[in-house]
Amino acid sequence: MATILDLFKISAGKDLIQNTRKELNLEEDLLLQIFASLLPWAVSIAETNSSEKLVKKFNEIEYKDLLYDRSSISSENKEVMHTLLEQTYEVPSDSSAKLICIAENVAVIIISKIQSRTPGLEMTEIRKTLLGYFETASDEFVKVISSEGDDSGNLIRPAGRIALENQDSSEDSILGGYTGGK
Repeated sequence: MATILDLFKISAGKDLIQNTRKELNLEEDLLLQIFASLLPWAVSIAETNSSEKLVKKFNEIEYKDLLYDRSSISSENKEVMHTLLEQTYEVPSDSSAKLICIAENVAVIIISKIQSRTPGLEMTEIRKTLLGYFETASDEFVKVISSEGDDSGNLIRPAGRIALENQDSSEDSILGGYTGGK
């Protein structure tokens, strides 16, 4: 089951951390801790604009685009996170604003991409999948962040699930007869 934090297992997530580290001059470990708090929060409350067309693949989005304030999260909710970042992680105010903006944009982009790929999927199902409660949109999420499967990182499904999903497959097994495969 993939969750929003699996983003950091692929190159696009690692690039996000490196670009943010350069931009804000914060340590990588601190950024991982901060994003571990911010991304689930942003997924749970960010609103998407269904009319917004996201043409680029996730890994093609430029870092500067993540600094654009979408205002999809209320100022009251942002203020709570500003306080958390400033008091708990001792992040300066201007840096906390940028971190919140980045997390909001990542959440909105991923949710919007999943919605465009599977229009019948409800927002609740997408949110619960990204937060690890459901698996409904898990495959779509992996496809979105891995740019249609080009960069799957460590997002490999458990062997039991693969075996169950591929029961009727006519493809030959890589291992052939050595393991009893097709």
